[in-house]
Amino acid sequence: MSEAPSPPAGDSAPAPRAPGGFRTFLVLWSTQTLSLFGTFVSLFAVNIWLTVELYPRPEQRPALALGLSATTIATILPLLVVMPLAGAFADRHDRRHIMLVANVCSALLTGLLFALLLAHVLTLWVAVALLTGYAVSGSFHSAAFDSSYGLLVPESQLGRANGMMQTSFALSQVLAPAIAAALIGAPALARSTRVPLPWLASLPSGVPFAFAADALTFVIAAVAIALLRIPSPARRVARNASVWTDVREGIEWIVRRRPFLWLMSFGFLANFTFAPLMLLLPLLVRDRLAADRVHHHMAFEAALAIVNMAMGAGGVVGGVAMSLWGGLRRNRVLGMIGAMTLLGVGEAVAGVSTSVTMLAVGLFLSELLVPALNAHSFMLWQSLTPPEILARALSTRRFLSQIAFPIGTALAGWLAATHDPWIIVVVAGLTLTVVCTLQFARPSFFTLEDRIRESAGTRLPAR
Repeated sequence: MSEAPSPPAGDSAPAPRAPGGFRTFLVLWSTQTLSLFGTFVSLFAVNIWLTVELYPRPEQRPALALGLSATTIATILPLLVVMPLAGAFADRHDRRHIMLVANVCSALLTGLLFALLLAHVLTLWVAVALLTGYAVSGSFHSAAFDSSYGLLVPESQLGRANGMMQTSFALSQVLAPAIAAALIGAPALARSTRVPLPWLASLPSGVPFAFAADALTFVIAAVAIALLRIPSPARRVARNASVWTDVREGIEWIVRRRPFLWLMSFGFLANFTFAPLMLLLPLLVRDRLAADRVHHHMAFEAALAIVNMAMGAGGVVGGVAMSLWGGLRRNRVLGMIGAMTLLGVGEAVAGVSTSVTMLAVGLFLSELLVPALNAHSFMLWQSLTPPEILARALSTRRFLSQIAFPIGTALAGWLAATHDPWIIVVVAGLTLTVVCTLQFARPSFFTLEDRIRESAGTRLPAR
């Protein structure tokens, strides 16, 4: 369908808002949370399938390493690489339809994984291909979803909405492994308790059930979206403009606005400096906490589980707190940078820790601040970016910010070969804290949000 050229950014009409927008968001949020749980359950099940079923023997360790690497790349790399294209596509088309199709595609892909596993014909490279499609579908869904609920929720409620999304992510990380373990262990439980379900007891594992559950969550999400009214901004595209032109325009729109570049650079910094802690955490628990573990007769696995639970609990508490508080209404940059400053402190505490308790406290503090950081950042982008370019802006932001994580991971791994891991983690945390603290010494920092608003051409919100 041919359309007229788009109006310049900053002169756009206000985006349409559906009546009962927050109620619509609550339905979207609840089904999205369910789908997020399903995704984490599937990813957990993939690792179990590779480790226990496909490559179970010790001599298959090289093949297992290859399989784990290939499936991890298949689920992460397409999600990042496709994001700018997905954002441009979401700005061109009806975002509700994009989410609906993406959910249906994801349900079909996970359903196919379920069927192939039941038939015992799933191979590594077929799984990699299906997981790649799963990630691509997720990219389009994320681009449409992230740019949609900002149009549903009143600006005064954006903080709560973003806090609720952060809570969902943290809860899924904490609870999904337990849900996956229960589904995967169902056949073994049936055999041990003599449950009168011979078909269940005959299965080698319940890995297919994890994929079936994930497919079901996507079906539920698709049905919910089909019944909802989700507005899209008035977007007009030149007759001869390609989607790649839109991708370039989205990137250029950010590059030409220095305040937005500043926002993106600090998102990059947060991911870059947090990556060493995530990569080197097992080494900290094994080596740095060795004396404390021996003193308390604690196995490595138990200590690692405890500190990971503490980190997950921090994310849940932070998400719930952000949902109740709603964040700062003005000067949201202060909320973002303040959270990053304390996050760096928590990372440094984790790095210097020599006890399980102290490490758990550091990880809890670090993850506690992540929801406030992400929510304030999202609020800035959602409230200050013109609606017709929001999907492209958010997708470009996600790509350029999250690409910092693998870069930081690679650098931390290289440095860990010659330096103590705890030093790398401490330096990364202190770097984040010092750089963020220095921002408060700049007089221009306190007018940054106004300058972001001016560069975007958006109006001040009503008080």
